[in-house]
Amino acid sequence: MKNGKIKLTILVDNSADDNLSAEHGFSLWIETASQRILFDTGQGTALPANACALECDLSQADMLVLSHGHYDHTGGVPHVLNVNPGIPVYCHAGVFLPRYSIRPEGGVKSISMPQQSRAALVGLPSGQIHWVAAPQLIQPDIGISGPIPRPHAFEDTGGPFFLDQDGHRPDLLDDDQALWIHTDRGLVIIVGCCHSGLLNTVEHIRRVSGIDRIRGIVGGLHLHNASVQRVEKTYRAIADWDVEFIVPCHCTGKDVVSSMLDTLDDKVQQGRGGLTLVI
Repeated sequence: MKNGKIKLTILVDNSADDNLSAEHGFSLWIETASQRILFDTGQGTALPANACALECDLSQADMLVLSHGHYDHTGGVPHVLNVNPGIPVYCHAGVFLPRYSIRPEGGVKSISMPQQSRAALVGLPSGQIHWVAAPQLIQPDIGISGPIPRPHAFEDTGGPFFLDQDGHRPDLLDDDQALWIHTDRGLVIIVGCCHSGLLNTVEHIRRVSGIDRIRGIVGGLHLHNASVQRVEKTYRAIADWDVEFIVPCHCTGKDVVSSMLDTLDDKVQQGRGGLTLVI
């Protein structure tokens, strides 16, 4: 892997190429010389046709990794298991928790994993689901972060998330996890929504992988509700890491992506369904 080619294809994002469907969600296809990994599945509506149009054969995926248990990342699970019944699934046990977004203007909205997705996972044979409770390698050069410590307290989960409909139990998204790939020029980090915060995520992965160099970051950064101070600290960190590229997707926020383009210039490539990166 450190000397091989990696191809990343965004299957689902909030925006997409003209011939593809867009939806509020995220899914990424990761292809190496020996492995095909599906990272998240979007809400489920866009995934089947987009994957077909982009020639990413879900029946040939070697594993499914779920970043966390929100509907916009897990809705396509039944389709994936239908076309690829034996696929190993990697996720944290917290993906099944009931979850709600509670806003004064929008009321209570369930954002849990859809019931069909939950039933599909619960019905799998013993051993097909790998419960990720700590950092682990899934290939010699590919790892899953497991739960991410959060020493940077200014990085909150990014929204009014709760485990109950009355808003008494905040949801810290303890199941949030990321994936890393070790390349010849450092780590490429894949995030779903980055509810743990980008600084917390990157520092954790650097520590557990033993690799300091960050080559690139791809995925949702959940900064659309972030304070100006948090965004500025995030930009400073990205500049300090001296990344080659960053691809903000999904929940990053349009205004944040625009300012990121202004601040970090040619390092930034805005994510969209259909975007392919060859590393």
